[in-house]
Amino acid sequence: MHRLAATPGGWTPDTDGVIFVEQSPADWVFLTAADTEIQTLAAAQTRLPQGFPTLRVANLLQLQQQLAIDTYADTVLNFAKIIILRILGGRAYWPYGLEVVQDTAAQTGSHLIVLPGDDRPAPDLISHSTVPLTVANQLWCYLNEGGVENLTHGLLWLCDQLLATRYQPPDPQEIPKVGIYPFALDTLTPSPSPRGERGTGNRLQSFL
Repeated sequence: MHRLAATPGGWTPDTDGVIFVEQSPADWVFLTAADTEIQTLAAAQTRLPQGFPTLRVANLLQLQQQLAIDTYADTVLNFAKIIILRILGGRAYWPYGLEVVQDTAAQTGSHLIVLPGDDRPAPDLISHSTVPLTVANQLWCYLNEGGVENLTHGLLWLCDQLLATRYQPPDPQEIPKVGIYPFALDTLTPSPSPRGERGTGNRLQSFL
């Protein structure tokens, strides 16, 4: 089952205690701070073929405290074969998290792809990837074009490159920058997430 942690908002210095993202391990982990990307991935995962690797998606806004990051690495990242990290604002936006993700990938041998969260090139971020630059760049193109089909095809394409499957999806398709995209929001039916009481150990439940 594909699970996504996508509760809007995130930890702030005014939040009491620690917010933990509760997810079970999966083959792939996708980390991003963009709610729209999380929602699009939620729709895309319903289109992935049977037998596709399991996927978890988490919001970086919920992984701002060192203890929360360390716990997530221990319980989820340590078991991932592929980790995709999208950072908006450069390395300084999530320095401790990037360090933990890099250390985890080095210890487990997982594939790590680090990409900027927008369409501006960021060689300093992509250089942290453990896959060939051409692979990271092509996945970035799928993500930059956006839309459910492009994200679905991007995941299938990455699977072909790293896991020797033969899905052979089409190249990224340009999405008009102006207009209304059929977002398939009817596929998104998040269940209410208990917020937990203020104090240490607040728990964030994933949905889908």
